[in-house]
Amino acid sequence: MAAPEVDETPGLRERKRIATRRAILIAAVEVVRDKGLDAATIDEIARVADVSPRTFFNYFPSKEEALIGDLPSLPDEQTQAEFLADRGPILPAIGRLFEAVAGPALADQELTLLRRSITKQYPALSARRWAAMHQFEHDITELVARRLAAEDPALAQDRRELQSRARMLAFIAVSTLRHAWLAWMDGNGDRGDLVAQLEASFDLLPKVLTQQNALR
Repeated sequence: MAAPEVDETPGLRERKRIATRRAILIAAVEVVRDKGLDAATIDEIARVADVSPRTFFNYFPSKEEALIGDLPSLPDEQTQAEFLADRGPILPAIGRLFEAVAGPALADQELTLLRRSITKQYPALSARRWAAMHQFEHDITELVARRLAAEDPALAQDRRELQSRARMLAFIAVSTLRHAWLAWMDGNGDRGDLVAQLEASFDLLPKVLTQQNALR
């Protein structure tokens, strides 16, 4: 007897939560774009999003947090554990970690384009996003170091070399992530979704490295 199919689509409550969050994120950017950062109020953002100010605070503690939006962070513990246990090529494995990170808000092209228009105008917002990106790089480096240490106990004894290799791998992977992000944004949707572009960029990485080695 065949196993029953599992419905993996979000329930109605979760879909409403995602839709409300997105409405607030878009409203925050639109209000700041039209009125300026200082003049934008939470009451006005809530009005445009068609929610109450109380609902706004259920999602974000401040208008700045709503403007910055979701930022990359390590995936759930199960995904991390799968990465640590994997013994295949490590860079594609990091790519799969990034795919798990690319949730609906990060992969929302319309919202990203709107946000880009104001982060250029308000450097403080851009600086906060970059700070979060540096923290993400640090967290990825530490996770990669844990995997390298598990794969090679001898390397685990040389902390400096372990950190150096982990940092190099993390930086290469994050640069590939940036390549995917920019290609996705510049493609205006022609290259499919962000996860598809991540896969394409990480597939391209070994080809580029192999070609460069052949030219030496």
